[in-house]
Amino acid sequence: MTEIPYLAGRPLDRPEPLARFLPPIPEGVITSWLRSNIPPGADTSQPVLVLDPFGASPRVALEAARAGYILLVAANNPITRFMLEIAAHPPTEDELRAALADLAASKKGDERLEPHIRSLYITNCDQCGREVEVEAFLWDRGDLGGAADKATPANPTPYARIYHCPYCNTNGEFPTIETDLARAAQFTTSSLHRARALERVTSLDDPERHHAEEALAVYLPRAVYALFTLINRLDGLNLAPLRRSHLQALLLSACDQANTLWAHPTGRARPRALTIPPKFRENNVWQALEQAIPQWALPGKPVPLVIWPEQPPLQGGIVVFEGRLRQLMEYLADVPIGAVVTALPRPNQAFWTLSALWAGWLWGREAAAPIKSVLRRRRYDWAWHTTALHATMESLAPRLKPKTPFFALIGEAEPGFLSASMIAAGNAGYELLGLVMPTEGGQVQISWQSPDIEPSQSYSEGERVDIVRSAASRYLRELGEPCHYLCLHAAALSALSQAGALRQSQLASADMLAQVNRTLEGALSYRSGFSRLGGSDKSLEIGHWWLREVPQDILPLSDRVEIELVRYLIHHTDVSLLAIYTNLYELFPGLHTPNAELIQTCLESYGEETAPGSGTWHIHPQNTPKARRIDLKNITAHISEIGRLLGYQVEGDQPIVWRDNSGEVVHAWYATVSAVISEMVFKRSHPPGKSMIALPGGRSNLVAFKLQHDPRLRQAVEEGWRFVKFRQVRWLAQNPVLDREALDPLLAQDSLTYELPQMRLF
Repeated sequence: MTEIPYLAGRPLDRPEPLARFLPPIPEGVITSWLRSNIPPGADTSQPVLVLDPFGASPRVALEAARAGYILLVAANNPITRFMLEIAAHPPTEDELRAALADLAASKKGDERLEPHIRSLYITNCDQCGREVEVEAFLWDRGDLGGAADKATPANPTPYARIYHCPYCNTNGEFPTIETDLARAAQFTTSSLHRARALERVTSLDDPERHHAEEALAVYLPRAVYALFTLINRLDGLNLAPLRRSHLQALLLSACDQANTLWAHPTGRARPRALTIPPKFRENNVWQALEQAIPQWALPGKPVPLVIWPEQPPLQGGIVVFEGRLRQLMEYLADVPIGAVVTALPRPNQAFWTLSALWAGWLWGREAAAPIKSVLRRRRYDWAWHTTALHATMESLAPRLKPKTPFFALIGEAEPGFLSASMIAAGNAGYELLGLVMPTEGGQVQISWQSPDIEPSQSYSEGERVDIVRSAASRYLRELGEPCHYLCLHAAALSALSQAGALRQSQLASADMLAQVNRTLEGALSYRSGFSRLGGSDKSLEIGHWWLREVPQDILPLSDRVEIELVRYLIHHTDVSLLAIYTNLYELFPGLHTPNAELIQTCLESYGEETAPGSGTWHIHPQNTPKARRIDLKNITAHISEIGRLLGYQVEGDQPIVWRDNSGEVVHAWYATVSAVISEMVFKRSHPPGKSMIALPGGRSNLVAFKLQHDPRLRQAVEEGWRFVKFRQVRWLAQNPVLDREALDPLLAQDSLTYELPQMRLF
């Protein structure tokens, strides 16, 4: 298996619709991989297709099509299929505002629809008493007396509201008032609108009706009233199909914003089950419509999109198959597939259940029928997911020519997801070419190729344990520093896959998952040569992993990244962030990929932007080799001078040792212009309590980062090492009244603290 470099991407410049349910995939990764592996375009009458078998992320298809490829996507979920159709021909903000204006001007009785919906969220300002519109009401789930995913909140009224008063500029969160409680009490779970919400998904005699009712419990009565007042009115409007689809897109976002899965205070929550948070937001539905406009008006040229079996232009486009991949395979016997690219889906009961509701609400019961069965499923565990992924990959394999490239992205790396993906592919016969992941987790990029020959070797449990033990030990020795379990897990899975040990045709994929988990637990033990820093007996995933026998003469990865980044800045002027990251990813491929926070911290320690917001960087003038040599020479002279002024005997240069009259070491000073301190700390020649490291102030945040992320280095430093910034040394050298008693308090005045870097690109 070759070590493949991580493909750098760009963050989206705006949130995409339903982002909390979609794989978090950076822009540009799919394009980079395709252009490196598959020539775009075709000259024949039957073009080669690129296939996305899962259709989990609309942006996979969009990127491929805009790069000049024809992307065939199996889209069984009507919600993601609709999102893809809208994104292929993105509306402008003006078009979406015009569509919303049509809906706003329609009537609810004698009242315009917009003020009617807004009136549901009216309160009085605590400061000036005038009527203002609430951004969100806050609720407490209360004591449910049962499973949170099967009950509505016990507390029937909100406890607070969030608003901004345009009259007196009061802004923030305030307790609810009597009129808020009275208004909320007007809406009940027995309303006609709630019955309509169920009827759009299931009939009264449908066996899934009860499950639809349970799913609907994540919507408060006021939200159901607001949504179905809007949906009913949309059904009655005579609109052009395109204008109607634009309104349906905005309503889809409102359906997502209106449920109770929005925890308060807000965080990076990505709900995976229909579990109401302890405290949650009831968002203003009309404001949700307005806020959705920039999310759907995505930049980019339109992309031809057709429904299978139509074909788009040879210059690139999207072909949508409205069904499961296994159904599509029946038609692909004579269609050459040049590559497979996909974002692997994560099991998500919340999204699939809500998708069934939303499809019925927006397009009727027939639209929800193909995925209605998801309403009854309450648990999507990793064994189930392994089986599901394997079924798709196995059905695809016979339709691919041998060695067809298969590129997959995992947006949220975790051991269970990685195991499910690797076992599903391995047991279906795919050959692993490379697995790439930053050392702190995040996005995983996996390259496989379709089966060529049938492997014949089988492995015993003991042989698999040996493979894992050897791979994990080798990985840690090459890394040179402790790592999270996820990295070790990935290294072990890669080794098992490369050896063919994930191919066990006699075992079901779910059983294979259990077997691999047992292998990992047996191989990664203290007896096998591994140690845990901050670990727990209850979980392999807690703490950091390291070796009992520490490898010699290998710099930690973080030190090597720092050295290479500085070398690159010295030899390149005004380079883009993308070029910097790409260079480092090529130098440190595979599972040694440095995480973006380390790179950015190093960059801010040594470099500066050419101009604010320019996106290009160069080395800071103070950090050029010549400037730092002069700086180091001056600092070592100051340290020696201070020692002599305090009456100590001074000797050596690295370290500079201060001895008292009896010859005892008082301080041993190491002066450095970098944050590469591991060798000083681990190969010390004097006790830690007497050891000092003098370094530039610009390096302090980088050192603090390393101490925070490397528990072995942190434990060694906490034995007594102290850090002194160059500016302190200069100040001490100029202090005319300095004495021995005042030295230690003065040295402690400017300690190291870590501040998160500004993540400008990744």
